[in-house]
Amino acid sequence: MKKKKIVVGIDFGTTYCLMSVVENKKVKIITGLDKKNMFPSILHMQEKKISIGWEAKKFISTDPANTISSIKRFIGISLEEINKRKLNIPYTISINNKNELMFHTNTGKITVSFIIQQFFKYIKSIIEKKSDKIISGVVITVPAYFNNIQKNIIRKSAEETELKVLRLLNEPTAAAIAYGLEKKREGIICVYDLGGGTFDVSILRISKGIFEVLATNGDCNLGGDDFDFLLANFLYSQIKNKKKIDNILFKKLLIIAERLKIKLSKKENVEIKFLNKKITCSQIEFNELIKTHIQKTIKLIKIALHDADVDVNEVNDVILVGGSTYIPFVRNSIYSFFNLKPLVLINPVEVVARGAGLHADFLNHNKKNKNNSILLLDVIPISIGIELMGGIMEKMLKKNTTIPTETNRIFTTFKNYQTGFCINIFQGEDKYVKNCTLLKKFKIKNLPPKLAGKIKILVIFRINVDGLLTVIIQEKKINFEQNIEIDTIYFRTKLYKRKK
Repeated sequence: MKKKKIVVGIDFGTTYCLMSVVENKKVKIITGLDKKNMFPSILHMQEKKISIGWEAKKFISTDPANTISSIKRFIGISLEEINKRKLNIPYTISINNKNELMFHTNTGKITVSFIIQQFFKYIKSIIEKKSDKIISGVVITVPAYFNNIQKNIIRKSAEETELKVLRLLNEPTAAAIAYGLEKKREGIICVYDLGGGTFDVSILRISKGIFEVLATNGDCNLGGDDFDFLLANFLYSQIKNKKKIDNILFKKLLIIAERLKIKLSKKENVEIKFLNKKITCSQIEFNELIKTHIQKTIKLIKIALHDADVDVNEVNDVILVGGSTYIPFVRNSIYSFFNLKPLVLINPVEVVARGAGLHADFLNHNKKNKNNSILLLDVIPISIGIELMGGIMEKMLKKNTTIPTETNRIFTTFKNYQTGFCINIFQGEDKYVKNCTLLKKFKIKNLPPKLAGKIKILVIFRINVDGLLTVIIQEKKINFEQNIEIDTIYFRTKLYKRKK
Protein backbone atom coordinates (compact mmCIF):
# COMPACT_ATOMS: atom_id res chain seq x y z
CA MET A 1 0.00 0.00 0.00
CA LYS A 2 1.38 3.34 -1.10
CA LYS A 3 1.80 6.02 1.52
CA LYS A 4 -0.12 9.27 1.09
CA LYS A 5 1.73 12.45 0.22
CA ILE A 6 1.99 15.66 2.20
CA VAL A 7 3.24 19.21 1.51
CA VAL A 8 4.64 21.25 4.39
CA GLY A 9 5.92 24.68 5.30
CA ILE A 10 9.30 25.00 7.02
CA ASP A 11 10.44 28.01 9.01
CA PHE A 12 14.18 27.37 9.25
CA GLY A 13 14.95 29.94 11.92
CA THR A 14 18.19 31.17 13.42
CA THR A 15 17.10 30.14 16.90
CA TYR A 16 14.25 27.65 16.35
CA CYS A 17 12.75 25.60 13.51
CA LEU A 18 9.00 25.14 13.04
CA MET A 19 6.96 23.15 10.51
CA SER A 20 3.31 23.42 9.50
CA VAL A 21 0.72 21.62 7.38
CA VAL A 22 -2.83 22.30 6.22
CA GLU A 23 -5.33 19.66 7.29
CA ASN A 24 -9.10 19.94 6.78
CA LYS A 25 -8.54 23.47 5.41
CA LYS A 26 -6.85 24.59 8.63
CA VAL A 27 -3.15 25.19 9.14
CA LYS A 28 -1.50 23.62 12.16
CA ILE A 29 2.00 23.54 13.58
CA ILE A 30 3.59 20.09 13.45
CA THR A 31 4.89 18.93 16.82
CA GLY A 32 8.09 16.95 17.08
CA LEU A 33 8.52 13.49 18.47
CA ASP A 34 8.89 15.18 21.90
CA LYS A 35 5.45 16.81 21.40
CA LYS A 36 6.96 20.31 21.34
CA ASN A 37 5.90 22.62 18.50
CA MET A 38 9.45 23.71 17.65
CA PHE A 39 13.04 22.67 18.18
CA PRO A 40 16.26 24.69 18.68
CA SER A 41 18.42 25.18 15.58
CA ILE A 42 21.34 23.53 17.34
CA LEU A 43 23.56 20.63 16.24
CA HIS A 44 26.01 18.66 18.40
CA MET A 45 28.70 16.51 16.84
CA GLN A 46 29.75 13.32 18.63
CA GLU A 47 32.02 10.52 17.43
CA LYS A 48 29.21 8.20 16.39
CA LYS A 49 26.16 10.43 16.67
CA ILE A 50 24.76 13.76 15.51
CA SER A 51 22.29 15.29 17.95
CA ILE A 52 19.85 17.99 16.84
CA GLY A 53 17.39 20.25 18.61
CA TRP A 54 16.57 19.85 22.31
CA GLU A 55 19.02 16.96 22.69
CA ALA A 56 21.85 19.06 21.20
CA LYS A 57 21.01 22.05 23.40
CA LYS A 58 22.09 20.06 26.47
CA PHE A 59 25.71 20.30 25.27
CA ILE A 60 25.77 24.03 24.49
CA SER A 61 27.58 25.04 27.68
CA THR A 62 29.50 21.81 28.37
CA ASP A 63 30.87 21.20 24.86
CA PRO A 64 30.55 24.53 22.98
CA ALA A 65 33.27 23.75 20.41
CA ASN A 66 31.21 20.85 19.02
CA THR A 67 27.76 22.38 19.54
CA ILE A 68 26.84 24.68 16.67
CA SER A 69 23.98 27.15 16.99
CA SER A 70 22.68 30.09 14.93
CA ILE A 71 24.03 28.48 11.73
CA LYS A 72 21.87 30.83 9.63
CA ARG A 73 24.25 33.61 10.56
CA PHE A 74 27.10 31.75 8.87
CA ILE A 75 25.34 31.15 5.54
CA GLY A 76 27.08 32.89 2.67
CA ILE A 77 29.62 34.85 4.70
CA SER A 78 33.39 34.67 4.49
CA LEU A 79 35.99 34.00 7.14
CA GLU A 80 37.19 37.54 6.58
CA GLU A 81 33.75 38.87 7.54
CA ILE A 82 33.68 36.78 10.72
CA ASN A 83 37.08 38.14 11.73
CA LYS A 84 36.10 41.68 10.78
CA ARG A 85 32.93 41.58 12.88
CA LYS A 86 34.94 40.11 15.80
CA LEU A 87 32.26 37.54 16.56
CA ASN A 88 32.78 35.93 19.94
CA ILE A 89 32.32 32.32 18.92
CA PRO A 90 33.68 29.13 20.50
CA TYR A 91 34.37 27.43 17.16
CA THR A 92 37.52 26.95 15.17
CA ILE A 93 36.64 27.86 11.58
CA SER A 94 38.63 27.63 8.35
CA ILE A 95 37.72 27.53 4.65
CA ASN A 96 37.93 24.81 2.00
CA ASN A 97 39.00 25.17 -1.65
CA LYS A 98 35.55 26.59 -2.50
CA ASN A 99 35.87 29.26 0.19
CA GLU A 100 33.13 27.54 2.20
CA LEU A 101 33.33 27.88 5.96
CA MET A 102 34.49 24.70 7.70
CA PHE A 103 33.71 24.10 11.38
CA HIS A 104 36.36 22.03 13.18
CA THR A 105 34.77 19.37 15.39
CA ASN A 106 35.96 16.24 17.19
CA THR A 107 34.62 14.21 14.26
CA GLY A 108 36.35 16.30 11.58
CA LYS A 109 35.66 19.42 9.54
CA ILE A 110 32.06 20.09 8.44
CA THR A 111 30.68 22.75 6.10
CA VAL A 112 27.75 25.10 6.60
CA SER A 113 25.88 23.21 3.86
CA PHE A 114 26.43 19.88 5.64
CA ILE A 115 25.01 21.34 8.87
CA ILE A 116 21.92 22.72 7.13
CA GLN A 117 21.38 19.34 5.45
CA GLN A 118 21.34 17.65 8.87
CA PHE A 119 18.54 19.98 9.98
CA PHE A 120 16.49 19.21 6.86
CA LYS A 121 17.07 15.46 7.32
CA TYR A 122 15.87 15.78 10.90
CA ILE A 123 12.78 17.77 9.84
CA LYS A 124 12.01 15.21 7.12
CA SER A 125 12.27 12.29 9.55
CA ILE A 126 10.05 13.98 12.15
CA ILE A 127 7.26 14.79 9.67
CA GLU A 128 7.28 11.42 7.89
CA LYS A 129 7.31 9.48 11.17
CA LYS A 130 4.57 11.58 12.75
CA SER A 131 2.27 11.70 9.73
CA ASP A 132 3.11 8.31 8.17
CA LYS A 133 3.12 10.17 4.85
CA ILE A 134 5.77 11.03 2.26
CA ILE A 135 6.74 14.68 1.82
CA SER A 136 6.08 15.60 -1.81
CA GLY A 137 7.00 19.25 -1.53
CA VAL A 138 8.10 21.99 0.87
CA VAL A 139 7.97 25.76 1.09
CA ILE A 140 11.00 27.01 3.00
CA THR A 141 11.07 30.53 4.38
CA VAL A 142 14.18 32.70 4.14
CA PRO A 143 15.02 36.19 5.38
CA ALA A 144 13.79 38.72 2.83
CA TYR A 145 17.23 40.30 2.77
CA PHE A 146 19.12 37.08 1.98
CA ASN A 147 21.22 37.46 -1.16
CA ASN A 148 21.30 35.10 -4.13
CA ILE A 149 24.13 32.93 -2.74
CA GLN A 150 22.44 32.52 0.64
CA LYS A 151 19.13 31.47 -0.94
CA ASN A 152 20.91 29.00 -3.20
CA ILE A 153 22.64 27.36 -0.24
CA ILE A 154 19.26 26.82 1.47
CA ARG A 155 17.66 25.42 -1.69
CA LYS A 156 20.55 23.09 -2.58
CA SER A 157 20.87 21.84 1.00
CA ALA A 158 17.17 20.90 1.02
CA GLU A 159 17.41 19.21 -2.37
CA GLU A 160 20.44 17.18 -1.17
CA THR A 161 18.13 15.67 1.45
CA GLU A 162 15.58 14.78 -1.25
CA LEU A 163 13.13 17.53 -0.32
CA LYS A 164 11.39 19.01 -3.34
CA VAL A 165 11.41 22.78 -2.87
CA LEU A 166 8.17 24.26 -4.17
CA ARG A 167 9.17 27.78 -3.25
CA LEU A 168 11.62 29.81 -1.20
CA LEU A 169 9.33 32.30 0.50
CA ASN A 170 10.46 35.50 2.18
CA GLU A 171 9.68 35.38 5.90
CA PRO A 172 7.72 38.67 6.11
CA THR A 173 5.68 37.63 3.06
CA ALA A 174 4.87 34.32 4.75
CA ALA A 175 3.61 36.22 7.80
CA ALA A 176 1.44 38.43 5.59
CA ILE A 177 -0.03 35.33 3.91
CA ALA A 178 -0.93 33.92 7.33
CA TYR A 179 -2.74 37.12 8.28
CA GLY A 180 -4.32 37.60 4.87
CA LEU A 181 -5.71 34.07 4.66
CA GLU A 182 -6.37 33.27 8.33
CA LYS A 183 -7.38 36.68 9.69
CA LYS A 184 -8.65 38.23 6.43
CA ARG A 185 -6.59 41.41 6.89
CA GLU A 186 -6.37 43.74 3.87
CA GLY A 187 -4.84 47.10 3.00
CA ILE A 188 -1.28 48.39 3.37
CA ILE A 189 0.56 46.09 5.77
CA CYS A 190 3.99 46.53 7.37
CA VAL A 191 5.61 43.29 8.52
CA TYR A 192 8.23 43.86 11.22
CA ASP A 193 10.28 40.67 11.54
CA LEU A 194 12.87 40.64 14.32
CA GLY A 195 14.09 37.12 14.98
CA GLY A 196 17.10 35.53 16.60
CA GLY A 197 19.60 36.42 13.89
CA THR A 198 18.00 38.60 11.23
CA PHE A 199 15.75 41.64 10.83
CA ASP A 200 13.42 42.17 7.87
CA VAL A 201 10.75 44.71 7.11
CA SER A 202 8.32 44.44 4.21
CA ILE A 203 5.58 46.77 3.02
CA LEU A 204 2.73 44.91 1.29
CA ARG A 205 -0.62 45.67 -0.25
CA ILE A 206 -3.17 42.89 0.35
CA SER A 207 -6.43 43.00 -1.57
CA LYS A 208 -8.88 40.27 -2.66
CA GLY A 209 -6.36 37.44 -2.68
CA ILE A 210 -3.51 39.51 -4.16
CA PHE A 211 -0.39 39.79 -2.00
CA GLU A 212 1.80 42.49 -3.52
CA VAL A 213 5.14 43.25 -1.89
CA LEU A 214 5.86 46.93 -2.50
CA ALA A 215 9.28 47.12 -0.84
CA THR A 216 11.53 45.24 1.54
CA ASN A 217 14.63 46.02 3.56
CA GLY A 218 16.61 44.46 6.37
CA ASP A 219 19.82 43.41 8.02
CA CYS A 220 20.99 39.78 8.08
CA ASN A 221 23.12 40.46 11.17
CA LEU A 222 20.64 42.02 13.57
CA GLY A 223 18.51 40.07 16.01
CA GLY A 224 18.04 38.50 19.41
CA ASP A 225 21.51 36.92 19.32
CA ASP A 226 22.97 40.44 19.42
CA PHE A 227 20.81 41.34 22.42
CA ASP A 228 22.02 38.21 24.24
CA PHE A 229 25.63 39.11 23.45
CA LEU A 230 25.23 42.68 24.79
CA LEU A 231 23.44 41.44 27.89
CA ALA A 232 26.08 38.76 28.54
CA ASN A 233 28.84 41.38 28.39
CA PHE A 234 26.83 43.66 30.67
CA LEU A 235 26.40 40.88 33.25
CA TYR A 236 30.11 40.07 33.11
CA SER A 237 30.96 43.73 33.65
CA GLN A 238 28.84 43.79 36.83
CA ILE A 239 30.85 40.99 38.51
CA LYS A 240 33.61 42.13 40.85
CA ASN A 241 36.79 40.09 41.29
CA LYS A 242 35.79 37.96 38.31
CA LYS A 243 37.86 35.28 36.67
CA LYS A 244 38.99 35.55 33.07
CA ILE A 245 36.31 34.73 30.51
CA ASP A 246 36.66 31.63 28.30
CA ASN A 247 34.41 29.97 25.71
CA ILE A 248 32.59 27.72 28.17
CA LEU A 249 32.04 30.55 30.65
CA PHE A 250 30.79 32.92 27.96
CA LYS A 251 28.41 30.28 26.56
CA LYS A 252 26.94 29.88 30.06
CA LEU A 253 26.60 33.66 30.24
CA LEU A 254 24.78 33.71 26.90
CA ILE A 255 22.31 31.08 28.12
CA ILE A 256 21.66 33.13 31.27
CA ALA A 257 21.36 36.31 29.17
CA GLU A 258 18.72 34.70 26.94
CA ARG A 259 16.66 33.63 29.99
CA LEU A 260 17.10 37.06 31.54
CA LYS A 261 15.97 38.77 28.33
CA ILE A 262 12.76 36.70 28.32
CA LYS A 263 12.07 37.51 32.00
CA LEU A 264 12.66 41.22 31.37
CA SER A 265 9.78 41.15 28.88
CA LYS A 266 7.47 40.63 31.88
CA LYS A 267 9.34 42.13 34.83
CA GLU A 268 10.93 45.53 35.36
CA ASN A 269 13.81 44.12 37.42
CA VAL A 270 15.36 40.66 37.44
CA GLU A 271 18.01 39.24 39.74
CA ILE A 272 20.25 36.37 38.70
CA LYS A 273 23.08 34.43 40.31
CA PHE A 274 26.33 33.78 38.43
CA LEU A 275 29.70 32.67 39.81
CA ASN A 276 28.13 32.88 43.27
CA LYS A 277 27.45 36.56 42.71
CA LYS A 278 24.04 38.22 42.59
CA ILE A 279 23.47 40.53 39.62
CA THR A 280 20.45 42.74 39.03
CA CYS A 281 19.36 44.01 35.62
CA SER A 282 16.44 46.32 34.93
CA GLN A 283 14.31 46.86 31.83
CA ILE A 284 15.76 50.38 31.61
CA GLU A 285 19.33 49.04 31.52
CA PHE A 286 18.39 46.40 28.95
CA ASN A 287 16.58 48.97 26.78
CA GLU A 288 19.67 51.16 26.82
CA LEU A 289 21.82 48.22 25.68
CA ILE A 290 19.64 47.45 22.64
CA LYS A 291 18.51 51.01 21.87
CA THR A 292 20.90 51.52 18.93
CA HIS A 293 19.78 48.24 17.30
CA ILE A 294 16.08 49.11 17.61
CA GLN A 295 16.70 52.59 16.23
CA LYS A 296 18.37 50.94 13.24
CA THR A 297 15.23 48.85 12.59
CA ILE A 298 13.14 52.06 12.57
CA LYS A 299 15.55 53.61 10.03
CA LEU A 300 15.15 50.54 7.81
CA ILE A 301 11.34 50.87 8.08
CA LYS A 302 11.63 54.47 6.88
CA ILE A 303 13.68 53.38 3.87
CA ALA A 304 11.18 50.61 3.01
CA LEU A 305 8.25 53.07 3.25
CA HIS A 306 10.10 55.53 1.01
CA ASP A 307 10.90 52.81 -1.55
CA ALA A 308 7.26 51.67 -1.50
CA ASP A 309 6.07 55.30 -1.93
CA VAL A 310 3.88 54.82 1.13
CA ASP A 311 3.37 57.41 3.88
CA VAL A 312 3.53 56.16 7.46
CA ASN A 313 -0.10 57.28 7.95
CA GLU A 314 -1.24 55.05 5.07
CA VAL A 315 -0.21 51.85 6.87
CA ASN A 316 -3.30 49.98 8.09
CA ASP A 317 -1.63 47.25 10.17
CA VAL A 318 1.79 46.39 11.58
CA ILE A 319 2.37 42.63 11.93
CA LEU A 320 4.93 41.45 14.46
CA VAL A 321 7.08 38.44 13.61
CA GLY A 322 9.86 36.74 15.59
CA GLY A 323 10.56 36.07 19.24
CA SER A 324 12.43 39.36 19.73
CA THR A 325 9.19 41.30 19.16
CA TYR A 326 8.01 40.21 22.64
CA ILE A 327 10.42 42.79 24.08
CA PRO A 328 8.29 45.72 25.38
CA PHE A 329 10.82 48.31 24.17
CA VAL A 330 10.47 46.94 20.62
CA ARG A 331 6.67 47.11 20.71
CA ASN A 332 6.70 50.60 22.24
CA SER A 333 9.13 51.83 19.56
CA ILE A 334 6.87 50.51 16.79
CA TYR A 335 3.79 52.04 18.40
CA SER A 336 5.55 55.41 18.72
CA PHE A 337 6.57 55.37 15.06
CA PHE A 338 3.29 54.21 13.47
CA ASN A 339 0.84 55.34 16.16
CA LEU A 340 -0.71 51.89 15.67
CA LYS A 341 -1.00 49.01 18.08
CA PRO A 342 1.02 46.16 16.48
CA LEU A 343 -0.87 42.98 15.55
CA VAL A 344 -0.19 39.81 17.52
CA LEU A 345 -3.40 37.94 16.61
CA ILE A 346 -1.15 35.07 15.51
CA ASN A 347 1.76 34.00 17.71
CA PRO A 348 4.80 35.97 16.37
CA VAL A 349 6.97 32.84 16.72
CA GLU A 350 4.56 30.67 14.69
CA VAL A 351 3.25 33.12 12.09
CA VAL A 352 6.00 32.53 9.47
CA ALA A 353 5.63 28.74 9.66
CA ARG A 354 1.85 29.06 9.36
CA GLY A 355 2.19 31.23 6.25
CA ALA A 356 4.65 28.75 4.73
CA GLY A 357 2.22 25.87 5.29
CA LEU A 358 -0.65 27.84 3.74
CA HIS A 359 1.45 28.71 0.70
CA ALA A 360 2.65 25.10 0.30
CA ASP A 361 -1.00 23.99 0.33
CA PHE A 362 -1.88 26.69 -2.22
CA LEU A 363 0.94 25.69 -4.59
CA ASN A 364 -0.02 22.03 -4.29
CA HIS A 365 -3.70 22.63 -5.08
CA ASN A 366 -2.96 25.29 -7.70
CA LYS A 367 -1.54 22.55 -9.95
CA LYS A 368 -4.97 20.97 -9.98
CA ASN A 369 -7.07 24.14 -9.92
CA LYS A 370 -5.81 26.82 -12.30
CA ASN A 371 -8.63 29.16 -11.24
CA ASN A 372 -7.26 29.51 -7.71
CA SER A 373 -7.62 33.18 -6.82
CA ILE A 374 -4.44 33.81 -4.76
CA LEU A 375 -1.68 35.82 -6.44
CA LEU A 376 1.69 36.48 -4.79
CA LEU A 377 3.85 39.27 -6.18
CA ASP A 378 7.19 39.38 -4.36
CA VAL A 379 10.24 41.56 -5.05
CA ILE A 380 14.04 41.46 -5.37
CA PRO A 381 15.43 42.57 -1.98
CA ILE A 382 18.87 43.67 -3.24
CA SER A 383 19.89 45.17 -6.60
CA ILE A 384 21.88 43.00 -9.00
CA GLY A 385 24.29 44.42 -11.52
CA ILE A 386 27.58 44.22 -13.37
CA GLU A 387 30.92 45.95 -13.07
CA LEU A 388 31.76 48.71 -15.53
CA MET A 389 35.12 50.39 -16.14
CA GLY A 390 36.40 52.12 -13.01
CA GLY A 391 34.68 49.68 -10.67
CA ILE A 392 31.26 51.24 -11.16
CA MET A 393 28.18 49.14 -10.26
CA GLU A 394 25.72 49.15 -13.18
CA LYS A 395 22.38 47.96 -11.76
CA MET A 396 20.66 45.58 -14.14
CA LEU A 397 17.83 44.70 -11.76
CA LYS A 398 16.99 47.24 -9.09
CA LYS A 399 15.82 46.30 -5.60
CA ASN A 400 12.06 46.02 -5.10
CA THR A 401 11.50 44.99 -8.73
CA THR A 402 8.57 42.54 -8.86
CA ILE A 403 9.57 38.94 -9.60
CA PRO A 404 9.74 36.85 -11.71
CA THR A 405 11.44 39.26 -14.07
CA GLU A 406 14.00 39.50 -16.85
CA THR A 407 16.25 42.16 -18.33
CA ASN A 408 19.13 42.20 -20.79
CA ARG A 409 22.11 44.22 -21.96
CA ILE A 410 24.27 44.06 -25.09
CA PHE A 411 28.06 43.91 -24.69
CA THR A 412 30.58 44.21 -27.47
CA THR A 413 34.30 43.75 -27.99
CA PHE A 414 36.34 46.96 -27.61
CA LYS A 415 39.61 45.74 -29.19
CA ASN A 416 40.31 44.43 -32.67
CA TYR A 417 40.45 40.62 -32.86
CA GLN A 418 39.46 40.26 -29.21
CA THR A 419 38.48 36.64 -28.49
CA GLY A 420 37.01 37.02 -25.01
CA PHE A 421 36.20 39.25 -22.04
CA CYS A 422 35.06 39.09 -18.40
CA ILE A 423 31.65 39.81 -16.92
CA ASN A 424 31.43 40.25 -13.15
CA ILE A 425 28.06 40.11 -11.37
CA PHE A 426 27.51 41.89 -8.07
CA GLN A 427 24.67 42.35 -5.60
CA GLY A 428 24.29 45.53 -3.56
CA GLU A 429 23.17 49.15 -3.51
CA ASP A 430 26.47 51.04 -3.54
CA LYS A 431 27.77 52.99 -6.52
CA TYR A 432 31.02 51.02 -6.46
CA VAL A 433 31.41 47.24 -6.71
CA LYS A 434 34.07 47.23 -3.98
CA ASN A 435 31.24 47.82 -1.50
CA CYS A 436 28.95 45.14 -3.00
CA THR A 437 28.86 41.34 -2.88
CA LEU A 438 30.49 39.52 -5.80
CA LEU A 439 28.12 36.76 -6.88
CA LYS A 440 30.03 35.47 -9.88
CA LYS A 441 32.80 36.35 -12.28
CA PHE A 442 33.08 34.51 -15.56
CA LYS A 443 34.92 34.71 -18.87
CA ILE A 444 33.45 34.54 -22.33
CA LYS A 445 36.07 32.69 -24.40
CA ASN A 446 36.73 31.45 -27.94
CA LEU A 447 35.02 34.31 -29.79
CA PRO A 448 36.03 34.58 -33.46
CA PRO A 449 38.71 37.29 -33.94
CA LYS A 450 36.89 40.25 -35.53
CA LEU A 451 37.14 44.02 -35.55
CA ALA A 452 36.11 45.88 -32.38
CA GLY A 453 32.35 46.22 -32.06
CA LYS A 454 31.51 43.56 -34.64
CA ILE A 455 30.59 40.90 -32.10
CA LYS A 456 27.57 41.73 -29.96
CA ILE A 457 26.91 39.58 -26.89
CA LEU A 458 23.41 39.60 -25.38
CA VAL A 459 23.49 39.08 -21.60
CA ILE A 460 20.11 38.14 -20.09
CA PHE A 461 19.45 38.37 -16.35
CA ARG A 462 16.50 36.20 -15.31
CA ILE A 463 15.08 36.09 -11.76
CA ASN A 464 12.63 33.33 -10.84
CA VAL A 465 9.87 33.33 -8.21
CA ASP A 466 12.40 32.34 -5.51
CA GLY A 467 14.48 35.42 -6.31
CA LEU A 468 17.28 33.24 -7.74
CA LEU A 469 19.31 34.51 -10.67
CA THR A 470 20.19 32.79 -13.95
CA VAL A 471 22.43 34.53 -16.49
CA ILE A 472 22.18 33.60 -20.17
CA ILE A 473 24.82 34.65 -22.71
CA GLN A 474 23.91 34.67 -26.44
CA GLU A 475 25.50 35.64 -29.75
CA LYS A 476 23.13 34.53 -32.50
CA LYS A 477 25.41 35.22 -35.50
CA ILE A 478 28.04 32.80 -34.27
CA ASN A 479 25.47 30.46 -32.65
CA PHE A 480 26.95 30.99 -29.17
CA GLU A 481 24.94 30.41 -25.96
CA GLN A 482 25.95 29.82 -22.36
CA ASN A 483 23.94 29.50 -19.14
CA ILE A 484 25.67 30.72 -15.99
CA GLU A 485 24.69 29.31 -12.60
CA ILE A 486 25.10 31.58 -9.60
CA ASP A 487 26.32 28.77 -7.36
CA THR A 488 27.11 28.49 -3.67
CA ILE A 489 30.77 29.48 -3.85
CA TYR A 490 31.48 32.18 -1.28
CA PHE A 491 32.89 34.95 -3.45
CA ARG A 492 33.60 38.18 -1.63
CA THR A 493 35.10 41.43 -2.79
CA LYS A 494 38.49 40.86 -1.18
CA LEU A 495 38.87 37.59 -3.05
CA TYR A 496 38.34 39.45 -6.30
CA LYS A 497 40.97 41.94 -7.41
CA ARG A 498 40.12 44.16 -10.31
CA LYS A 499 42.95 44.89 -12.73
CA LYS A 500 43.99 48.55 -12.71
